[in-house]
Amino acid sequence: MQRNEFKKAEQMLHVALRQAQALQNQNAITYIYDLMANLAFETKQLKKAETLFLLVLERLLSNGVTENDLKVIHISLKLANIYEQTGDMEKAETGYKYCLENIQIYVDNNPKDENVLILLAMTYDWYAQMLLSQARYADAFKYFEQSYNLCVKVNGREHEQTVNLLNYLGTVSYKMEEYDKAIEYLTTATQIGRSLPDMIHIASVHINLGNVYLKKGLYLNAKKACYEGQRIAKNKEDEESLIEANKCLDDIKKLL
Repeated sequence: MQRNEFKKAEQMLHVALRQAQALQNQNAITYIYDLMANLAFETKQLKKAETLFLLVLERLLSNGVTENDLKVIHISLKLANIYEQTGDMEKAETGYKYCLENIQIYVDNNPKDENVLILLAMTYDWYAQMLLSQARYADAFKYFEQSYNLCVKVNGREHEQTVNLLNYLGTVSYKMEEYDKAIEYLTTATQIGRSLPDMIHIASVHINLGNVYLKKGLYLNAKKACYEGQRIAKNKEDEESLIEANKCLDDIKKLL
């Protein structure tokens, strides 16, 4: 799975499942179903992932695991994301809120547990992305900001996820027409990105910055940012960002 050899992974998991069933090892069966569910989730087989995660939940709960156990919260978070991706926003929202409420109990009891803080940051992030897609910008900003603060606390500033969250904060600020704030977030993201040579999608941050400058009528700044985005996108063979960079530069050309 780590090498993205998903077909081989699935075949091996089916072999493992047959062996666990033959041995009637219930814990192993549950564990393998969980791996299968995560594999389906990673490969966007969402209905299959949903069915498997629900099966794992059923097995855990019938085995005495409580509804607010961290294992249950992890699965509930992925189910919420599946419901979001399949368009059931009501179920998704209920799922995200359930996770936030229950993780907070763990944080209150042990505020230094990094695994719990990472799970909370991830929940804030995913929920905020859904809110952004629904144009609920003020709420999206609030949750992205909370995710960002936790990310810095756990991972420090020089981290890919920190850059991703700054990019989102800049994007939401742009959507709310708070252009100076957007420039501040995105500029910080590009500065941190320079110390992360392996970060693949850093080009998109430069292009987003270019688009904010463009909106403010700062065409030379916009040109510089989008050229940098184009250069990085070419180097990293990031086709999606390259298309965005070219569009940004075309828009600037029309205005200059």
